[in-house]
Amino acid sequence: MRMLRTSAGLLVLALMAACGKDTPAAPTPTSAIALSGNMNFGNITVGTTGTSTLTIANTGAGELTVTSVSYPSGFTGTFTSGTIAANGSQVVTVTFAPIAAQSYSGNITVAGNQASGTNTIAVSGAGVAIPTFTLAGLVTETPPTTSTVISGVVVTFVDGANQGRTATTGADGRYQIPGLVNGGYTVSASKAGYTTVLLPVGINGNTILDFRLEPTAPRTSFGPGQYRVGPDIPAGRYYSDPSRECHFQRVRAFGGAQSDTIVDTIVNFDAAQWIVDLLATDVGFVTDANCGTWFTTPRRGLSPTIAPGLWIIGAQITPGTYRAENSTQGCYWQRVSNFTGGIDAMIASGLASGPGVQLVTIDSTDAGFSTNIECGTWTRTQ
Repeated sequence: MRMLRTSAGLLVLALMAACGKDTPAAPTPTSAIALSGNMNFGNITVGTTGTSTLTIANTGAGELTVTSVSYPSGFTGTFTSGTIAANGSQVVTVTFAPIAAQSYSGNITVAGNQASGTNTIAVSGAGVAIPTFTLAGLVTETPPTTSTVISGVVVTFVDGANQGRTATTGADGRYQIPGLVNGGYTVSASKAGYTTVLLPVGINGNTILDFRLEPTAPRTSFGPGQYRVGPDIPAGRYYSDPSRECHFQRVRAFGGAQSDTIVDTIVNFDAAQWIVDLLATDVGFVTDANCGTWFTTPRRGLSPTIAPGLWIIGAQITPGTYRAENSTQGCYWQRVSNFTGGIDAMIASGLASGPGVQLVTIDSTDAGFSTNIECGTWTRTQ
């Protein structure tokens, strides 16, 4: 009986051992990775940023351990390592920050313990140059001489992102400042002899900004325009180096009527110098671009010869007899008692009806002498 029980026990143990060998071990859960999201950033302005969302998904049954996330140049992300539960995901904000106007591309790579799946995703974008614009304009004087353009005016941005950008007006009074970024700014226009002006400007495209500057004192030089004698320019003697067809007027009013004109002068040749005396009784002076700039100082000193133009006796021409060796038809000269331009200023004149030598004696009491281009150069004979 005891032997039977023992045998039965052994049989049970044998059966239990046999059952254990037939049951397979449970598999270890593994992770699988999948990356998704629109990683094409398109065009982003240099100096700014763009963002997009990347999703790192764990589609496996085991925990996904991310040990690193690498990004190509120009791109960064908010997630670099960590764990993602089975069937879970991690949202990552990817930032594109271009520092140059060029194309950027590469792969975002997620390193971890994934057993399967794709752990890279392509990313791309392009840095584009900051859009820039141009500010341009015209600088003139304040009324009533707004037709007078001012050269040499320095136009400058005094604040904001464009601070320090500057340009200087040319002979035509115009300036241009390129390469400006948009925004609201303050711009100054300044030149010695004028009150500095500050104006606001909004740049959101190519922009025009004109300035009008007020003279701080009566002018000692001036260009084309209409001027009041006294408030704008003092009475006195002025000199210019005009080109052909220089036209100027002394006026008693600015009404434009013929009766408003005191003297109307056209210099119909390229003179080396011309002179005008403005009287205190004159109301105004009108001069065009062909006359150039008028100055309070002569354009040259004493010379042994006389070139085409109007000259001062004593300071620029020595009194005496002069000879024009190569004059042509139309040679015309005048001896004058003053430089007002009036008919009463003429002492004597001569007009050559044909080519040939011309002679003239200039007296020490003469104020000036004028000669045109047909006379050529006069040389003193005694």
